[in-house]
Amino acid sequence: MNMKRIYNSIKKMETEIPVSDIMIRNIIKLNGNETIYSAIKKMGEHSISGLIIIDDKENPIGIISEGDIIKKVLMKGKDLKKIKIKEIMTKNLTTISPKKSIGETSTLMQKKKISKLPVVYKKDIVGIVTKSDLMEKLNDIYKQNRGLKWLAAIVVIQIIVILLLIMKIVVP
Repeated sequence: MNMKRIYNSIKKMETEIPVSDIMIRNIIKLNGNETIYSAIKKMGEHSISGLIIIDDKENPIGIISEGDIIKKVLMKGKDLKKIKIKEIMTKNLTTISPKKSIGETSTLMQKKKISKLPVVYKKDIVGIVTKSDLMEKLNDIYKQNRGLKWLAAIVVIQIIVILLLIMKIVVP
């Protein structure tokens, strides 16, 4: 297998691995009528940096992150126990299908400048993918790619050595 084929196979993996393979399936949600204090408490309990916000019918209506809370509440000196999540959450929720590739997911996150992306199938949230999830998977692919390049180089060297040995045996 030559280097170009190895590189192309790695690129193919990046475009064919579905986001469903790396998404977090245990989604922590909170109702938009809850307070910012409740959101902070929930994030702390689960050691997460953001929440999917839902309405009374469990429909996703937004997302909130630590950054939103810092910028829109804490830096403005607002009361955490009085402000409702729906007042500061990001409302235009960008989502992605679980069948989309990790490459497409990464491109969408970069384009929209977001670090968390709900994965939605038939209007239901089935997972969430974060920038760190993507970076981890892409780093794994890169490491595999680097390993395959070394493997290819070793195979080429072995072939050359074998050819030299054969030539030495055949041609004294």
